[in-house]
Amino acid sequence: MNRIYRTKLRRYIIAAVMLVVSGFITVAIKDNIDAKNPEVSLPMINVTTGYTYIPTVNVPRAGYEWSFGSKTVRAPYVSSIDVPLIAYEAQPDAPIRIGFTTPHTQLTLYESPGVMYDGKVMAVDDAFVECRYNMDTPSEEGIYVYKVVAQFERGTIVHYFALDIGEAYTIH
Repeated sequence: MNRIYRTKLRRYIIAAVMLVVSGFITVAIKDNIDAKNPEVSLPMINVTTGYTYIPTVNVPRAGYEWSFGSKTVRAPYVSSIDVPLIAYEAQPDAPIRIGFTTPHTQLTLYESPGVMYDGKVMAVDDAFVECRYNMDTPSEEGIYVYKVVAQFERGTIVHYFALDIGEAYTIH
């Protein structure tokens, strides 16, 4: 009886060890595949302001540093001048809501006055100011470029987007 118990126990231990090893191998394979095509594996951004939704394709990623298991992939960070931006119309003093498909640990929003130059929207001298206590659109009319720096457990991602703040819409 004791011998049968030992044999079964040994089989259960071997099965448990094999299960753990297969789990580690699966995670390693997934991280390796993700590291080869990181653009697909990174969290997607979602930006709205007031009633304006900015499509994800118009909030370009401007660089990242992301850890895939034991491998870290870096894309060079670019300035707002190198990123094609489309200014979306927004109301003054409207809340800016930023979300990601993966929970972030820290989110920092920077703002800079923008200008139209040669049909492109760009920040003035890349002089961004941190929006410390207020994630609302400005009350003054004009074009503004925003820089989003999001930190996650696995890395950091930078995005840009632009808003064209017009006069407040009133209902008569």
